Amino acid sequence: MKIALKIVSSLISFVLVLLLIISLYIMVSSRITGSQPSVMGNQLMLVLSGSMEPKIKTGSVVGVKPLDDKKKLTLEKGDIITFYSPIKANTIVTHRIKEIKGQGNQIEYITQGDNNKTEDPIAVPAQSLIGKYANIHVPYAGYILGFLQSKKGIALSLILPGLILIIYNLISLWKIFKQWDPSKKVASTNDQSI
Repeated sequence: MKIALKIVSSLISFVLVLLLIISLYIMVSSRITGSQPSVMGNQLMLVLSGSMEPKIKTGSVVGVKPLDDKKKLTLEKGDIITFYSPIKANTIVTHRIKEIKGQGNQIEYITQGDNNKTEDPIAVPAQSLIGKYANIHVPYAGYILGFLQSKKGIALSLILPGLILIIYNLISLWKIFKQWDPSKKVASTNDQSI
């Protein structure tokens, strides 16, 4: 029983420390770069609408592989891309390529969300591309990531695990002191001096 309790105790401590590290990474990486956090070369993007359902659910986090000029030339019809909206400033969209028009620096992409009945009204210029969907998505994790990037989320994600870890360690220390009997140690010391 004590071994199982010790394993559970170690596991809880590990999970809390891991949460602190992940929270710090998300906070620091998004603040330093001024953009979305990145993991293994993929930017993490939040999906805020259902335009790509059922493939990508609302509230998911998707991995997007950034594109350089050479990779933009290899995009094909059917690829899912992430881009800055040509309609709404400061809005990022993830949709599927329906058609590619133009050549060289004049390439434009006709896009459409899988769940939308019509194509997007304005073609996406190559300069507006951010990246290509990397077939990585975690359903509903976007709600958590979005919260962790807010001021309240950052504070809570750093303070709460740390506070739980401190309380947990205080309880462990209290149990150790509760079991400790100073009279047993004094008696064994007195026996040695006789």
